[in-house]
Amino acid sequence: MLRASLSSAVKMRQRSTASAATPESLRHRQARIAIDLAISNVFGVDAVCLWSGTRGVRDIAEARQVAMYLAHVCCRMSLTEVGTMFGRDRTTVAHACLKVEYRRDDPNFDRALDVLSWALPTLVLRDPAHERMNMLRDIEDQEWL
Repeated sequence: MLRASLSSAVKMRQRSTASAATPESLRHRQARIAIDLAISNVFGVDAVCLWSGTRGVRDIAEARQVAMYLAHVCCRMSLTEVGTMFGRDRTTVAHACLKVEYRRDDPNFDRALDVLSWALPTLVLRDPAHERMNMLRDIEDQEWL
């Protein structure tokens, strides 16, 4: 049993390192960092608890559900991609998205989600190389005394 799980872990690691250089994996890493930062600040949840394999207490589970919802809706990730990122099944992600949609009836929660859904794509979909080029161009355009 141990040998089978070890070989599957090695295969997963090989797959993840083989696809680590793709633009899609870069976008997923950026999404994870942005979601981690946003959810931990808004909900006051420790980032380590957000990505843990166990459910945790209610506050952590709800924050994780919102993170899954934002990854699916705002970052345009499929349910399977979100499930893989969080170490969950796609049906768990679908359930989390449904629970968050039901909670949107609360105006305060809806407003917080609107702000997060506006900010996350901006953080995830930006191109750092393009921003550096613009910054260098702005510096060159400055008139120096």
